[in-house]
Amino acid sequence: MKNEPRPHGVRQAALTDLDEMTRILTSAFLDDPVWGLSFPDVATRPHVAGAYWRFMVGESLRFSESRVLERAHEGEADSTPIGGRGSLRAVSVWYPPGEDEISDEAHPAYEALVGELLGAEAAAALHQAGARFAEARPSDPHAYLTLLGVAPEARGGGYGMALLRAALADYDQAGIPTYLESSNPANDARYERLEYRPHAIVELAGGARVQTYWRDPQDARTAF
Repeated sequence: MKNEPRPHGVRQAALTDLDEMTRILTSAFLDDPVWGLSFPDVATRPHVAGAYWRFMVGESLRFSESRVLERAHEGEADSTPIGGRGSLRAVSVWYPPGEDEISDEAHPAYEALVGELLGAEAAAALHQAGARFAEARPSDPHAYLTLLGVAPEARGGGYGMALLRAALADYDQAGIPTYLESSNPANDARYERLEYRPHAIVELAGGARVQTYWRDPQDARTAF
């Protein structure tokens, strides 16, 4: 996959993408081995997870790091099924070096939201998971990929990895390392093919073990 061209439709995420990004991420993580179980009531999970991810995406959009992959425009080839098709194929939520997912000013609102959405036990588990992820995050400067999701109607087309490769090309050019947590082991091999290397294992309550990954910037002439 060396010198693969940048896919058409990759751009910086904007506030106008908030609803569509929330839709995609809610669907993508609904049955995730880690994040799905963070919202234990299956009946209310879509609503609760949607409210949670909307808040988190909103926080990320205070920076210009997050990227989306648009659906093909009229007249362009598009293999995505038509039924239920949205405006985006894939979304990625990134943070620049040195920045946290939730700003100091937003912490009270975050605490209130989690308390409203979840019972005491689930809220405590979510806070504990967040603390363990924070402890494992490297201190060396890096761009942080927190979420990567593909629209349900576009899955299987390679759009998530295409969006990730586009972001990595930017970070390679800037000489910036990147870091992520793989909440689903099914994705580990995909990350490793993009030169991510295992960093640490985060053990969560309930026995879940999450592999984290670090990637040094690659020579732009030979990456991928």
